[in-house]
Amino acid sequence: MKKFIRLIFLATGLGMAAAQAQPNVDVVPRDLYTDTLRQDGNSISFCYNPDGMMAPFERALAEAIGSVLLVEPQLVAMANPRIPTNPLDYRLPYLEDALFILLAEKCDVIMGYVLASSVPDWLLLTRPYLSTGNLLITRQAGVTTLGELPLHQRIGTRSMSVSDNRLQSYLATLPQDQRWKRSTLYHNQRILEQLDSGEIGAAVIWEPALYFATDGDPEAAGYHLLPLPFVDRRTDIGLATRSNNTYLNSTLGDAIAELIADGTLADMIDEFHLGPTSLPQ
Repeated sequence: MKKFIRLIFLATGLGMAAAQAQPNVDVVPRDLYTDTLRQDGNSISFCYNPDGMMAPFERALAEAIGSVLLVEPQLVAMANPRIPTNPLDYRLPYLEDALFILLAEKCDVIMGYVLASSVPDWLLLTRPYLSTGNLLITRQAGVTTLGELPLHQRIGTRSMSVSDNRLQSYLATLPQDQRWKRSTLYHNQRILEQLDSGEIGAAVIWEPALYFATDGDPEAAGYHLLPLPFVDRRTDIGLATRSNNTYLNSTLGDAIAELIADGTLADMIDEFHLGPTSLPQ
């Protein structure tokens, strides 16, 4: 085991020498960076967004991964005064260059990274620790399907989201006189506020946002789940490391797999109210 731990930390993290670059600088003179091995001892540094709704969960996850790997997790809060964190959202409010500097100077791992098909070539993603979807909800009693929602009531979605695009495509298949109008809103908290006020009659919302906002019980809070009329697209969330930290990345993926297999991750998802279907398969 001691040899195993030594191998992890010979491969962990790429330290970089920079000319006084700061994590909040948007334009990075990357040619000033030179790859060097970081000597962190028996620890892994995890950067997380302290203003995000998943911050408590991510801190607990880092601790759990540390327990699996028999290392000390160092939690690094990523301060970001430039771009606000949207409430009840999963998106990291950081430009790629800021993440580059953070991995160069502050941390070995970025938490909360969406597993997209296209990522910078200097990033490597682990297997997901969350696999999240969207829900169609209403506060109107007696409405059990979207077809029962009065046509004069709007359907809210988060603007510039995949779920909004899919709802728009679905509505386009309906006859003109049988279509609901959409209200595109900036963030999920605003969606819930407009449902509560009656400004919209239904909404498509990210599942963890709804469960987090209702302490894990949407029905008790007055939100009723309806069948989605279109095929949902899952959003997988994992860890990001530097692309040449392949051994660390693989080791982190193995730790996530162990937390899934022994039920720890499922218990954490339930404890932090992130939704009943958020456990990766």
